[in-house]
Amino acid sequence: MRLVIIIALFGYVSLLMACSYRTDFVVINESGQAAEIRYKVKDFPGPFTPPVTPATIEASQLSTHGGQQWKVLPSNQYQLDQENRTVIVRLEQHEALRVASMHNYGGHQDSRDAEHFPIEEITIAGAVGEKTLKEQQARTAFSNVSRALYTLTYK
Repeated sequence: MRLVIIIALFGYVSLLMACSYRTDFVVINESGQAAEIRYKVKDFPGPFTPPVTPATIEASQLSTHGGQQWKVLPSNQYQLDQENRTVIVRLEQHEALRVASMHNYGGHQDSRDAEHFPIEEITIAGAVGEKTLKEQQARTAFSNVSRALYTLTYK
């Protein structure tokens, strides 16, 4: 009897894990020059930390299936403004920067996901000017590439 319960429990857990996925939110710099990316994190309880450690990849290496080989940036390649809850990163041309990641993101229409999206403002400044996106626009400006990838391209 115990074996049947263990097998059933294992099957249930496997089923739950099969339905789980992660969605990366990525800023891509296609402007032709380096750009400065600033993103302000919502005021969640606890000390300020970025939603994910800033990480980059060549834009051409992005995969719609996820599982990117992100290059996690060392702390000397980004700045944290604790007081303003802001992360500042210099993004080279043709690079992609992961700014957030959410589990089981249901899409822009899902109000629960809107509430849990960790970024409240994004500013991109570079060769083609400055673009600031606030509140819901900071989330919905990301284009749905796949269930695992949403992108915001600066060009």
